[in-house]
Amino acid sequence: MKNSNHWIVLFALMLGVYQALGQETTISGTVRDATTQQPLVGASVLLKGSTPKGTYTDEKGRYTLEAGEGDSLLVFSYFGLETLEVPIEGRTTIDVALEPRVSNLDEVVVVGYGTQKRSKISGSVSVITAEEISETPVLRIEQALQGRAAGVQVAQNSGSPGGTLSVRIRGTGTINNSDPLYLVDGIPVEGLDFLNLHDIETVNVLKDAASAAIYGSRGANGVVLITTKSGRKGQKGQINYEGYYGIQNRWRKLDLLNAREYAIIQNEAYIASGRVPLPEFQNPDALGEGTDWQDAIFQSAPISNHQLSFMGGTEKGSYALTGSYFAQEGIVGGDKASFDRITLRLNAQQDINNWLSLGNNVSFIHLTRDALAENNEYTTPLIRAINMDPVTPVRKADGTYAYSKYSDTDITNPVNAIEQTYDTWTTNRVVGAVFGEITFSPELKLKSTYSMDATFATQNIFRPKFDLSNDPVLSDAPAQEKSLINTVTFANNNWRNWQWENVLTYNRQFGEEHNFTFVAGNTLQASRFDYNGGSNTNLPSNRVEDAYIGNTIDPISAQSTWQGASESSLLSYFGRVNYEFANKYLLAATFRADGSSRFGKNNRFGYFPSLSLGWIVSEEPFWNAGVLNFFKIRASWGQNGNNKIGDYSFTSVVLSGQNYVFGPNETITNGSVALVAPNPDLKWETITQTDIGLDLEFWQGKLSFTADYYIKATSDMLYAAPIPFTAGTAPPVQNIASMQNRGWEFALNLRETRGALSYSIGGNISFIHNEVTSLGKGAEPVSAGYIQSANAMASRTDVGHPLASFYGFVTDGIFQNQEEISSHAFQSEGTSPGDIRFKDLNNDGIINSEDRTYIGNPIPDFTYGFTGELAYKGLDLSLFIQGVQGNEIYNGTVRYDFAFVNRPASVLNRWTGPGTSNSEPRVTLSDPNQNVRVSDRFVEDGSYLRLKNLQIGYSLPAALLQKLQLNKLRVYFSAQNLLTFTSYSGMDPEIGVIGGSLEIGIDRGFYPQARTFTAGIQLGL
Repeated sequence: MKNSNHWIVLFALMLGVYQALGQETTISGTVRDATTQQPLVGASVLLKGSTPKGTYTDEKGRYTLEAGEGDSLLVFSYFGLETLEVPIEGRTTIDVALEPRVSNLDEVVVVGYGTQKRSKISGSVSVITAEEISETPVLRIEQALQGRAAGVQVAQNSGSPGGTLSVRIRGTGTINNSDPLYLVDGIPVEGLDFLNLHDIETVNVLKDAASAAIYGSRGANGVVLITTKSGRKGQKGQINYEGYYGIQNRWRKLDLLNAREYAIIQNEAYIASGRVPLPEFQNPDALGEGTDWQDAIFQSAPISNHQLSFMGGTEKGSYALTGSYFAQEGIVGGDKASFDRITLRLNAQQDINNWLSLGNNVSFIHLTRDALAENNEYTTPLIRAINMDPVTPVRKADGTYAYSKYSDTDITNPVNAIEQTYDTWTTNRVVGAVFGEITFSPELKLKSTYSMDATFATQNIFRPKFDLSNDPVLSDAPAQEKSLINTVTFANNNWRNWQWENVLTYNRQFGEEHNFTFVAGNTLQASRFDYNGGSNTNLPSNRVEDAYIGNTIDPISAQSTWQGASESSLLSYFGRVNYEFANKYLLAATFRADGSSRFGKNNRFGYFPSLSLGWIVSEEPFWNAGVLNFFKIRASWGQNGNNKIGDYSFTSVVLSGQNYVFGPNETITNGSVALVAPNPDLKWETITQTDIGLDLEFWQGKLSFTADYYIKATSDMLYAAPIPFTAGTAPPVQNIASMQNRGWEFALNLRETRGALSYSIGGNISFIHNEVTSLGKGAEPVSAGYIQSANAMASRTDVGHPLASFYGFVTDGIFQNQEEISSHAFQSEGTSPGDIRFKDLNNDGIINSEDRTYIGNPIPDFTYGFTGELAYKGLDLSLFIQGVQGNEIYNGTVRYDFAFVNRPASVLNRWTGPGTSNSEPRVTLSDPNQNVRVSDRFVEDGSYLRLKNLQIGYSLPAALLQKLQLNKLRVYFSAQNLLTFTSYSGMDPEIGVIGGSLEIGIDRGFYPQARTFTAGIQLGL
């Protein structure tokens, strides 16, 4: 009995010990932002000890978890803020405030098929965060990228709602398509107007060949990786609303002649041409100001956006559901130039078990865009408003639209033209992916993703009947001011692109100094474009609502129809190895093989290698940190390809409808013919790029600096070199041209927090030199950029010069008298005092085409951007400045080929006699000297500096948010394009690529960007 009591006591003691060992303590607290003192929702709280576990803070920043005896530390982390480790030390309540992250070295950056810490990247990658993106209320992500990343030039192709932009990463890499590859959550997409900016988490730009080489044939022009927002595991559900409303208006008005000045100039032109002035212009003062056609077409226009999002997660999954509506009308045309977008996005991920995870990223988008004619010299409202005479009123006395009896062909009443325009695009688009990830071990994972981008678009065009005649019976209006038969056109355009991608990732650390990551995978991709449409005339109804092809009083034979399709496919294999030794020596090597249906049978596959090295000098034992705490040198080399050449450039496409006359009776026979010679040897354009860079951080990350020098050489560039006319076909596309871009990039950022005050200042600048190095053996220079008023080309691409340089005559003042004309090289029989003197560059005594030379470069010498942010308690202020320097613009907005067009007010300083002007020529009706030929007279400095965005906001303090049971409430006011400093005389100096890479910087009535004032709110529940 005594022994049994001993056993009972011993058992009781052991039980007590086990209970004590297994006892857990509940720890709770609140996590706040140290700067704003607001609670942080979704902050990560991890236990560091013998039983690792974690949780996330709720909507009030609170957390609760159980800690065991062996747990000694709590680790708090939140995106953009410093990670904080706090000893538990027996406490049950631990409240913390996280400071803004000063250093970005530990930031995880998305790269091709994986992620890396910023400090361990050996290539050239720029990162733009969600905060930077959301600062500017704009439609497209490209607009938010402008000026944010060194080496990335962004310019508007049109300022109209829904207008596209040109994005050039380290310059224009080819005379063909130079757009970068865009991937949204790994899905390759064309056109980014479907993306809602508030859905985006980060944008990473892969600039050097080593970073982009893993995308092979698609990465020659750089790669833009866009990651959308998603929920986090363990995150309590959140509801957020963001919205803004704004008013847009023009920021510049051109100085044109009023009616009085116009009459004076016309009278003078008539007299100079030996003709009697028109009687209605005999008393110019009686005409007064006349019609201001710019005021007639420009208006204030609304812009708005609303978004509602639901985000959260469980222990094994996460979700993010967002819906948004964006609407914008144009400052020219109003709802006739508008854009509306509805988006719905669902991102979800779920752990099925401990080795399998499934997920999806799916978006549905509905777009509607009403468009006006843009960026041409013939039919755009802007060209017509600039050139329409100020004597003609907008409307006649009876309220109907007036026409000008002086105008010619293209120059019509722009207000009426806008009203008669019905051109609507309606698009339904699905962009989505489903994926599964298998975890074989902590080191080895396999991810398989199937994605689809399907677009179904329709275009409806209706041109109603109208007649501006003063007498409808006589129909006295000119042909361009009446349409006696209405017309309807309908088109379907469907794009489908699918991709199946499998990626195997193996990460392993050997010992304490060797870290390897291996990536291997393959991609199957196919694209198809189908189109069809038709048109008809003479509809019984003149209402756009009744405009259907079948609704006509003409027989069915009056209809015209069309249909076609094209398709392409891509098969790829790729691999990458990242090696890190001793936390200071970095190596990354990639290889990709691409097989494409777009290339000739003799060159179906292309192979693209790359290598990059990095040395973190500051990790060496000899390094004394001091002020400079991080110092990394990196270098890379690699090759990328460009497959954006069209689907059938390697072969001959046979076209029907090629009529020919045969036999003695000259019978017209319909036939088919191959119009372009085939080239089965067609292969990839290849860009080889070398990059040397360094990354520095001072004062533990408060100040960071990045510098890069690169040489980017394009070889085997596709170009159709001329062949003899006797060949009977157009020239084949061949791999014969080459080009080089080289430049410097610098970025500097300063961030600091002092108590409740935090501020950041950042800037970047990029210098670039572009040069065409070959157009093939015996190839002639390429001319482009037709200017109607000069009946000549303005751009020329030739070896030894920048792409699409301006090429023409050089002016040398004004002939003041006949003696100067006689002593100068011969220009024309009609040359008179007051005409422009052109330089005789070859000194042959005659001014002709041999005296043309390069007169301007549309590519900037450098581009730059500057950001500044300031926050104090609940107040925040930010500004963003962007600009370009050293480029020229060809101003082709005035139709000098017509005698009665209006003109810039500078014509008032014209030559009227010896010594009166040495820059502005005399006015005439016929221009016998060809004063309007392509020359440096129309080439202007296109440099500008623009205050792109200025915003001030206020966030409610944490105490008040708690009382209102809110997570966040911020209101803000902002202004876009508030100030622009430029010497360019046109509507807008920011002109993108409109006619392709061979035609850059030509202003043919560019639709200007608007100055916008907005007010917005951000609300979190």
